[in-house]
Amino acid sequence: MSEPTSKLIVYGARWCPGVTLMRAHLDRLGIDYEYRDIDRDPGAMDELFALRGKAWVVPTLLLPDGTVLDNPSRPELKQTLGL
Repeated sequence: MSEPTSKLIVYGARWCPGVTLMRAHLDRLGIDYEYRDIDRDPGAMDELFALRGKAWVVPTLLLPDGTVLDNPSRPELKQTLGL
């Protein structure tokens, strides 16, 4: 578990279809999140390395309580968020 954050953070990249699907799913659920593009946002890749090391994947979600989810399924995400 990582340090708590003020809101859900999604680490991803525009080239990843899984990121596009995850963001659309979060939007449909009305979940407020901050998106950090590892290719475009300065420091986003360093943050992802700090969370996951060299074995990173996208999408990676950092929940407000510090829980980190690597490419979660829709059911796993909904269960973790209590939906």
